[in-house]
Amino acid sequence: MTSKILILMFGVSLLLSLSGTAKSSQISTASFMYGYIGGSLEFDEEAHPTSTITYNLTVVAYLDVTIYNLTLRISGLVKEKWQTLYTEQIISYSMTEDENFTKQIIVTLPHNTSGRLYCIIEASTDKGFGKTAFYATYVRTITYDELIDLYAELLTNYSTLQADYNQLLTSYDSLNLTHSSFVSEYGSMQTNYNLLNSSYDSLTTSYDSLMFNYDSLQEDYTYIKTKYDASLGELNIVRTLMYIFTITTVIFVATTVYFRKKAPYVVLRKETAIKPDKE
Repeated sequence: MTSKILILMFGVSLLLSLSGTAKSSQISTASFMYGYIGGSLEFDEEAHPTSTITYNLTVVAYLDVTIYNLTLRISGLVKEKWQTLYTEQIISYSMTEDENFTKQIIVTLPHNTSGRLYCIIEASTDKGFGKTAFYATYVRTITYDELIDLYAELLTNYSTLQADYNQLLTSYDSLNLTHSSFVSEYGSMQTNYNLLNSSYDSLTTSYDSLMFNYDSLQEDYTYIKTKYDASLGELNIVRTLMYIFTITTVIFVATTVYFRKKAPYVVLRKETAIKPDKE
């Protein structure tokens, strides 16, 4: 950014240097003197194409003199070709000593006028003659004063941009540090993510294995549950039979005990009665 601004300022400085003969004054003067007459031509130092400029021609007589011919011709470059823009001619005009007059000349510049206007003043009197040629008004798209204003504006803008640049540079440095910190954190987070991703894959594998074992155990459970239900039914039957057997056994034992309580006395007596005969 700074280099672009410096280049722009250099360009403005170059334009100012190219207008080296242009002065800060808006009005310039060219003088002439021959044949005992003299004078000056005042003109605008700078003008834009299509603008209207004013020339003031002043003539002074140093002695009584008769002007046979006084011609002012103003030419300019129009489309890169010289073209006469205005001609003023004074013929057979008598003047007394120290007499003077001023003639105002209005010139409208064509659209494609460029460069400097070229003026020729020719005069012949009864005392002599002479000719003067010189460059006059600069015709520019941007005048010297406008360039000065633009330069001041650009300088102000440059100072503002320089301050903005310094502020942005500070912000950039801060953001760069933040970016570096984020990059470091991102690298750490990426490492953690890879570890977590690896753990996730391991857990997924373990989950799949456990799910497979769960399904297998679920099948085993279903099988065992079926067998258990069947065994439980058989157990209930056996339990019922045992109950019946137990009750039957109890009844049988009770009956046996009952009869044994009654029978032993009779038997014993019989045995006692028989024993003596054997002896």
